[in-house]
Amino acid sequence: MTPDILFNVIIKNRSAVVNSRDVAKVFHKRHKNVLQNIDRLKNDWSNFTGLKNQPSTLNPKLSPVDLETLSRVNKMKFDECFIPASYITKDGRTVRSYDMNRDGFTLLTMGFNGRNALAFKLAYISRFNDMEQELTKRRTLYDLEKRLRKQLTDSIQRYYDGDNLGREILQLTNLLYIAAAGHNASKLKRDRGFAKDVSAFAEVLTSDEREAYIDTENKLISLYTSGVNSYQELKDRLIKHSA
Repeated sequence: MTPDILFNVIIKNRSAVVNSRDVAKVFHKRHKNVLQNIDRLKNDWSNFTGLKNQPSTLNPKLSPVDLETLSRVNKMKFDECFIPASYITKDGRTVRSYDMNRDGFTLLTMGFNGRNALAFKLAYISRFNDMEQELTKRRTLYDLEKRLRKQLTDSIQRYYDGDNLGREILQLTNLLYIAAAGHNASKLKRDRGFAKDVSAFAEVLTSDEREAYIDTENKLISLYTSGVNSYQELKDRLIKHSA
C-alpha cells in the first residue's frame, strides 16, 4: 500500500482498482480472511449465474423490470470485478491477491461493519470517483494525442534529412517524455512498476503529464517544421520551456 495514500485506488490496465491487501489493511482484517470472503463470493456468483435462464425462481413475484435488471446483472463477470493478482513475500513466496474494481469492492465490503467501516467505505467511493474522472480525462487526451502523433511522425518524415528515421522518431519521442514527466519512457515504466511492452502514454502518464506531453508535442512540431531539427537545440528549447 502506498505509504502516503491510505485509500489507495489506482489506475491499472485502464481501470480504477484497489488491491485486496490494501482493503485488508484499512479495515483491519487479515488478508487471508479477505481472500476467503472473495472465494465465497465467487462460489455464490457461480450459483447465481446458474439461474440466469430462470431468474423467476429467485422470487416468483418479480416484476418485468426486476427480471430485466437481473438479466443485465447476469452479464457481469466475476473476473472483471475481481481480477487475479499476486505479490512476492519477504521470504520469496508468490501469494495471490485480487485487484477489485468499484463493483468488486462494493460487493466485498457490504458486510464490513465496525466503528469506522462506513467512513472507510465512503472514502474509498470518493477515491473511485476521483480515479474514474482521471480515467475519462486520460482517454480524451489519449484520443487527442493519437491524432497529434501522426502529425508529428509525418513532419519528421518530411523534414528529416538523416539516415536513421526510426532513431530520430524514438529520440524525439523520449524527449517529449522527459519534458512532460522528467524521464524517458523506459525509465518511467520501470520506476512506476509497468511492464516493458506497455505504451507509456496510454498506461503510465497521469492526465497532467499527458497535457504537458501534448503541449510540448505541439511545440516540437512547430519547431521541427520551421527548420529546427538539431536534437540539442530542440532539447534546450523544450526542456527550458517546460521547466
